[in-house]
Order: sequence, then structure tokens, then C-alpha cells
Amino acid sequence: MARLFISYRRKDSSGYAQTLHEDLLQAFPGMEVFRDLESIAAGEDFVDAIERELDRCNVVLVLVGPHWLSMTDAQGKRRLDNPNDPVRMEIARALTRRGVRVIPVLVGGAVMPDAAELPEELSALGRRNAHEMTDKRWQYDFGELCGVLEKLPGMPMRSAATDSTTQSTSNRSVTGDDDLPLPESFKKPVGRVIGAARKLVWGVGIFFTFILIVAVFVGEEETTPQPAPPPPPFVADDPAPAPVAPVAVASLPTPTPAAPAPEPERDLTGNWTMVDAQGERIPLTLTRQGNDLTLRSPRINVTQHPVWQVYNAVLIQTYGQGVTDIHFEGAGEAYERDVNFALNIFANGNVMINTGSLSLRVANSSTMTGTLRYNSGETSVVTLSRSSGASVN
Repeated sequence: MARLFISYRRKDSSGYAQTLHEDLLQAFPGMEVFRDLESIAAGEDFVDAIERELDRCNVVLVLVGPHWLSMTDAQGKRRLDNPNDPVRMEIARALTRRGVRVIPVLVGGAVMPDAAELPEELSALGRRNAHEMTDKRWQYDFGELCGVLEKLPGMPMRSAATDSTTQSTSNRSVTGDDDLPLPESFKKPVGRVIGAARKLVWGVGIFFTFILIVAVFVGEEETTPQPAPPPPPFVADDPAPAPVAPVAVASLPTPTPAAPAPEPERDLTGNWTMVDAQGERIPLTLTRQGNDLTLRSPRINVTQHPVWQVYNAVLIQTYGQGVTDIHFEGAGEAYERDVNFALNIFANGNVMINTGSLSLRVANSSTMTGTLRYNSGETSVVTLSRSSGASVN
């Protein structure tokens, strides 16, 4: 049986790795896809399991996210420079295997690093032709990747029921006693409906924005003020003073500017409010330990948010069943002034309906701005502001 190995950093591309893992299993039912989070049994030695799988696989996909190359450890050293770094060890072993195709896969807008930027034992990776997976064209790019894989020796053909437009099925759930899980027939398509709902709201917003711009432009034309006449020429009351001879001044040494102090680690722990382009307000709680961050929102009642109301109405009309609440969970890392999260979006407490990412730029201790991306293709510009109130449980 053909085997494929996905190498990735959890704090850099875990959301993409999860989506790609599920899409590959659907496209190639007869292939084993290894991803450490789900493929290693509890209590099993991590290093032994990784080495065993690398020795058995046909293809290794190396997911390269926006901070894959520059990510640092708690001491501020680049992780790839550590010979014991798990990702470095995975790739180095794969590159030495004969008959194994190692394919760099660029996600989250990342670019392929040069061979000179990599440790010597990974320099061969920098010479490999990379395959880019973009958020907006994920399904097309995935179809192109499948076309490459099925041409490799020992790899199976895609399922007849799957083509390049196959939708992601990120629908894994963990049932709790107080949650109401949705039926399997409902879980699979709900992630796709978010796109249709958000596009509808975006369309309405763009229309009204256009009307407002036209009204302002016409108003400016009707009320354009005439330019004021130029002021009269200035005439001095007193004659110009006689020129004064220059006085010699001893030259002083130019002071050497002090080196800028290193930017202190920003305290991002606390309660924040995220506002997107449609004005939706989502409360979030962030927790920071070193460079690692976690994110969680409370359960959001869909009846209190217009975007989720539209989304829920489409679900009810299409599938006869809707959802009551939505919430976000994420894990990420802070790198200087950049903060990046891999997100999971749940409905009814435990049903995963989508995945994505949140990329932020820290403006100051109380404001961050950036982009919210869903792996189904939608994006939204967001602003995070510190807020007061109880933390999320």
C-alpha cells in the first residue's frame, strides 16, 4: 500500500496540515497518510514512529508556512539550526532515502527558502521545485497536487468519485455529554456554506458602500469652494538690517547615536475583541507563555450575529437543520511584532465545521490588525482591541 508522510510545524501550518490530510484521504482511499498528531498511538516513542514511517513512505510533503524558516525556540535561536529539531530530522532523513519523492508545499503565502538559508543537510530541499497551495484556490491547487502524486511510481489513482473540485471534509468531532452533535450527512457540507453566506453579506455591503461614495462625490462637486484671492505683497515697515559678520564657532564632535534598545516582549495575555470588515464583534481570550499563544472564544449565539444568521438560514433551508452556536479555538506563536494562529471553528460546541488561520501585526499593547482566513477560501480584514470582562471558560 502506498504511504504518504506530511511534515509540518504545528505553530506554523497545523490548520493546513489537517485540511490537506483529510483531503488526501478522501481523494486516495487506498493510501495511508501519516500526520503525527493522529498517526502516533498514545505512549508510542515519537522518534521511533517518525523514523519507521519515513522508511516506509513513497512521498514526503514538507509544508512550509510563512514562519517555517525563521521560527525560534525559547532561547531565541532558530529551530532549524538545532540538529535535534524534529522537523529538521524528518526532512534530513527523507532526503537521504532513495526512491522517495520530497515535495515542498507552500501554504499561507510562504515563499520557498534558498538553499543557502537552510542547514547544510537540508540544502537539497531548497533546490526542489515547490508546489503552492493558496487559500483562495485551495481546491484547484489540491487537484494539481493530486495530478502530480498519481503519476509517481507506486502511487494509486484518485478515486473516481473525487476530482479537482473535491471539497474539504474537516468534520471530526468529539462528543460531550451536554453537546448536540450533528448527523454525518450534515457535518460534511457545512464548512462550504460559510463561503456562500459571507459572499452574500459582502455583496450587500459593497452595494451600499458604492451608493455612499457616489453621494459624497456629487455633494463635493456642488459645494466646491472658490479659491480665495492671493494676499497683498508684504511691505516691510523698517529697512533691512545691515549684514552681520559670521562668528567662528568651535566645531563639536558629532554624538554617536545609542543603539536602540531591544523591543520588550509584549504581554498579549488577556481579553480581546475581534471586529471584522462586516462589523461582527467576537470576544477572544489570549494566553501567552514565551512565544507560544493560545486563543479561544466563547460560544457565539448565531441569532446575535448577522453573518451567522445568514449562514444558519442557508443550513436550515438546505439540510433541514441548523446550529445554535459557533466558537473558535487556536494555537499560535508570536515572532517580534507578528502573531500567527492556526484556527479550528466549531459548531454546537464540538462539531468542527472549518479550519483557517489568523495573521496579526501588533500595533501597540492594546491593538492588533491583520487577516482572518478560512481554508475554504474566504478572507476578512480584522482588528483586535483589548477589552475588559470575564475570561472565556
